Amino acid sequence: MSYGKITFLPASLFFAVWISVSDATAALDEFVELPRELEVELALSALPEHLQSEATIYVRDPQRGFILHRSGTNGWSAFVARTSTRFYESDWEYQYPSDQIIPQAHDETGMAHHVVPYFDLEKMRIDNIPAAKAKATLRQQFSNGTYTAPREAGMSYMLAPIHRAYMEPSRSALVDTVSFPHYMPYAPHVNAETLGAMDRYHRAGVLGHGGKDSGPHGYFYFMVQPDYAEEIRKKYANLLARLCHQHLNWCLSKATE
Repeated sequence: MSYGKITFLPASLFFAVWISVSDATAALDEFVELPRELEVELALSALPEHLQSEATIYVRDPQRGFILHRSGTNGWSAFVARTSTRFYESDWEYQYPSDQIIPQAHDETGMAHHVVPYFDLEKMRIDNIPAAKAKATLRQQFSNGTYTAPREAGMSYMLAPIHRAYMEPSRSALVDTVSFPHYMPYAPHVNAETLGAMDRYHRAGVLGHGGKDSGPHGYFYFMVQPDYAEEIRKKYANLLARLCHQHLNWCLSKATE
């Protein structure tokens, strides 16, 4: 199994750390709205608990794109992306997905850099920009330097108990729903091959966003320990149940080893 371009999860570890629904096809039908209360709770679940109460929250407005829902005081911001930006350099024909949910949180550095293409992409969807043009726009803006790399260190949290996203966007439009709590220090333009394996079990590595090597919006990723991941899923069991009730593709089914 791979995540983007970087393979990190051998089959022997698949069921040990990965919970997935059986459906793994891209949903390209009518857009699935995320009720505001669920959206806010899901966004905040990306953060460690001690950062949630004072974090800024952005939500998706059907006419305007991502807008400020709550202004925070601790420098952290959270939102639920409704499509990944990592598809942009692939060869397959892009269509706006209907049911992707990617809860994520960023510090001020990430909001100034990494989050910008996510917000741009959602606004293009809402403005009825053809998906092919949106893809070309992201490709151009990464290549011409519109989307810039940070000059200081920073962190993105993706500790939510669920997300639905592309599994191998460099290869196909495959979408799956997974439970994969992790966190990601920013790592622009890191050459993953030169770096080599960061962990013998592939629970850490480099994740590319935006171009050469890891790109300007590249990350290191670190999976949380399995016991902590299970703790997160138990903590948000009610949230997971409500998401599952909202849409079949937002259900997690417990896999066995």
